[in-house]
This record gives sequence, structure tokens and C-alpha cells, in this order.
Amino acid sequence: MPRPNLHIAQALLVSDARGVRVVARSEGFDEPEAERIAVLFGSRPPGVACPLAHFACPFARRRVAVATVADQPDGSLGFRILVLDRHLYEHLGDPFAIADRFSVDWTAKGSLPVLDWPEEVLPPRRVEQLQEILKTGDTSLLLGSTQVLVDGGRVLLKRDAPDEAFFRGLWQLLPSRTRIDLWPASFAFSDELGFHAAAMPALPTDPNRVRHSEDNLRDYPQSRYELHLQIAVEAGDQRELDRLLARRTSDDTIRLALTIIGLALVLAVVFKFVL
Repeated sequence: MPRPNLHIAQALLVSDARGVRVVARSEGFDEPEAERIAVLFGSRPPGVACPLAHFACPFARRRVAVATVADQPDGSLGFRILVLDRHLYEHLGDPFAIADRFSVDWTAKGSLPVLDWPEEVLPPRRVEQLQEILKTGDTSLLLGSTQVLVDGGRVLLKRDAPDEAFFRGLWQLLPSRTRIDLWPASFAFSDELGFHAAAMPALPTDPNRVRHSEDNLRDYPQSRYELHLQIAVEAGDQRELDRLLARRTSDDTIRLALTIIGLALVLAVVFKFVL
């Protein structure tokens, strides 16, 4: 596997009555794409505050944006956007941990340095960590939401403020291969960026009735992953937890099956001509 590009571009943006604009950036940063993402985050509804939120989404081709969003003293909304190579993001998988690694100077103007991720992966998830998440959080909502995401659904919660604790906890419960293909937001003003899991002040319309209500998330039918995850965490079984977090997605399984079928066909053709 090729070594990922460890460079991380960054920019600070401000959203206010005059619109969205970049106020500081590293060299070569794609300003139009960052401004597009900040606009699609949505317009602030009256009376809604955003003290601190995080989200991740695709950024142009083969890159990922990890954003920190926070109200500023002058009443504007600030965005710090980190842009990673998609390959590096797949190695890490946790946008909250990525954002936490680099502090934000909201007063910066002009030029910003390109950041570098150290040559290390994030620490493995420990069973004690997940025990604390389920003990202190809304266990039924966390487990139901986890299974919904594993099954390919979306988790959208109506909230009047960011729900950092819930979404950080939810991301720790997901298999590694699943979460690198999903985009979370602990808060957003709109659904325009198409997050797979997000909190927002007003939920979008759902004409096809494919989204689960919060009560339905809690009562979502327990399936293999959720059940085995809960058993492993409650039993303190680190080995089983590691196995579950490393599980393949359904897409991985399909790709593997197609690869095996393809190889079998090639071998059949080769043996036919050889014999």
C-alpha cells in the first residue's frame, strides 16, 4: 500500500451578513471549494448558536475536508477547514481526532502554514473507552444509530445546538471500514452537504420515509453487529472488539466475491487452453 501524503492544507473562513470569505489560508489552498462547503453548511436560523461543532465531507477530487465550526465574538460564524488526502483520511478514520490534533487560532489572517500529520496512526480503540461511552451516553440511541449506519441508513437528529458528545461516541462504535465512507456532523444548519449522521435545528423533509425518527433509532431491530458489539463491550473482551471493528463492509464482501469469481474465470480459461 502506498505511503499516504501527510501534508494537510488549512484555511480560516468567516460567514456573516456579507457572505462567506476566506480570511487566512495555506499556499495553494482551494478557496472556491472551501467557500462552497461553508455556504452549503447552511444559513443560521434565528436564535440558534453554534459554540463548537465538527464535520467531515468530500473536498474536490480525492480529498477530504475536516471542519471545526464556532461562533465568533463579532457574531460571525468561523470555519477552520483542514484538507487531507483521501488516502490519509482512510488511514485515520476519525475526523474528531484529526480536528483535535491541531489547535485553531481564530484571529489568524493572511498566510497559514501547511500542517503535517505525524508518521503514526491513531491509538487503537480500547474496550474501556467504549464502556464509558455506553455508560455515560444514551445507550439505546447510540447502539440503534450504529446499526442503522452499518446497514446503510442515515442518522439525523433534531437538535438546537451541537451534540458533540453523541457523535464523537457514535464514531467510536463504528467499524473502521464503515466509518471511512461516512460523513458526520455534530451540527449543521442544513442538509445540503448530505451527511450520513448529523444534528440540525430542523430536519429535512423525508418524502420516501426512509429516515428513522429518534424513537425508531432507539427501537431499531438489533442485528449481529450491534448485538456482538454490546456483548464484547459489556464483557470487556478486547479481542472480540478488535475483530468487530476490523470487520468488512458489505461492499468489501461483494468486491472480494467478484474478485474470486473473476480469478476463477481466468483460471478456467487458462486451463482450457493449456489442456
